[in-house]
Amino acid sequence: MSKFNHVVSQKFNNLPSLLPSMFAKQPAIDEEIVRFFFSRYQLVVANDEKDKDVSFKTRHKVYCEEMKFEQTRASSLEVDKYDDRAVNCYIKHLPTGECAGTIRLVMPQHGSGALPLEDKFSDAFSCSSLLPSNLVSGGVCEISRLAVPREFRIRQFKAKVLPSEKLAKVKQSKNLKFNIEQLPYLSIALYLMATSVCLHLNMSHAYVLMEPKLARRMKAFGIHFNEVGEAISFKGQRVPYRLSPTTMVSELSNTLKRFQQEVHQSIQPSLNKMSVDAITSTANVPFVTKREDRVSVAA
Repeated sequence: MSKFNHVVSQKFNNLPSLLPSMFAKQPAIDEEIVRFFFSRYQLVVANDEKDKDVSFKTRHKVYCEEMKFEQTRASSLEVDKYDDRAVNCYIKHLPTGECAGTIRLVMPQHGSGALPLEDKFSDAFSCSSLLPSNLVSGGVCEISRLAVPREFRIRQFKAKVLPSEKLAKVKQSKNLKFNIEQLPYLSIALYLMATSVCLHLNMSHAYVLMEPKLARRMKAFGIHFNEVGEAISFKGQRVPYRLSPTTMVSELSNTLKRFQQEVHQSIQPSLNKMSVDAITSTANVPFVTKREDRVSVAA
């Protein structure tokens, strides 16, 4: 009996230390996404030539070698005339150091609002008032060259953002409006990076030429691209879209708002170090001077 009492006494003595772990609040889905992503990836704004080359090499790998959209080049760098007035960003895979995806923002040329989309497909716009050149005074840019290498496209659909037990509970819940198992977190992170750059540079609108199915997919996660023209045949079917960075942030799904905030905070130091002179020498870009004005929009 005394032995039994000793065992019971030990159980009660250990209870205070067990209670916190028994009733500890499990991380919310938005926090799980942030923890999953930033434990594996780092966001980079290409402020120097070495980082720019990482983006250019990745673009060559995807656009020239995998997709065959462009001719391969001896330099293994996919670069065009718009890169002189562009901001490149990429995602670094921490375990391997490899680039997991890249994207760029092209600024309007000084004295002209022409962006790649208008240069090549001005006839595709539904109305001339929607052309970037008619909005240059308000700050416009074009998001382009999104490229995710094949191995990372496969990885993002094989890796589970949530632990198995939590994933099972989420599947049974009707609160989440999208399939967390099919979360294209690399593409989303790239667009969120681009949006943060837009906010930093006080861009009122960003244009993009993309596949309709990708636009629909992004819409499911609260990233709304608005059609401004007709579908064209360019390396498959493409449609010109436009988005407002501030509106996109405000309409982002609740599940991804925390992710957006972390993306913004992660690259803010790099944005502050960004050499704006290199961009504004060939571009006409209005800048927000107060840091708090930029951050409040994205917070």
